[in-house]
Amino acid sequence: PSATSARARAPASAQQDATPHIAISREAGAGGSAVGRRIGELLQWEVLNRKLLDMMAEKFNLSRAMVGVADETTSNWLIEVFGKWLDPRLVTRSEYIVHLGELVLLAAQHSSKVFVGRGAQHFLPAERGVSVFLVAPLTMRIARIQDVRGCSEAEARRYIRDTDQTRRDLIKSHFNREIDDPHLYDLVINRTQIDSDAAAELVVNECRRRFSLT
Repeated sequence: PSATSARARAPASAQQDATPHIAISREAGAGGSAVGRRIGELLQWEVLNRKLLDMMAEKFNLSRAMVGVADETTSNWLIEVFGKWLDPRLVTRSEYIVHLGELVLLAAQHSSKVFVGRGAQHFLPAERGVSVFLVAPLTMRIARIQDVRGCSEAEARRYIRDTDQTRRDLIKSHFNREIDDPHLYDLVINRTQIDSDAAAELVVNECRRRFSLT
């Protein structure tokens, strides 16, 4: 099943009743997690990043390790067809996408959230949220990954390459969109001269303007 079908399977009320939300997409190393945390602090909203994987494992009684594998691995037809036969605990990418869509919709219906990554905006009604894409020069991203992961420059380059490709494949294969298409987003923020606090304020101001938040 595609992400589109996952959204179609959800009750219409889950989309109609979605609270105002913010969905952040980002290049690897562009500081999406830091910006998301700061937005959460400013608005007093819960931030859902990798926590969504914990929620998925608990709600659907899945192996957390297997959910993590599905989150980080590009879809493979061999795994989709034979994966369950090889290991019943396996979570295929299709199952992951369907469960992810259900969780995102339920979370947004419950209360306003900041979603970081995982294509959350594509499950939710655009008119109820602010979508953001964070970009940064490669040198800046390499330096940030080295600092966060404590790795060499070569390892940081490899991490960025692989992570960006996995994210690109997710959006392309399940939403038929290009993740770096600026037309998908309300705001595209270049982090070259804009730190996490300033980026968060830009997003929060737009959210407050659009939804008349105090």
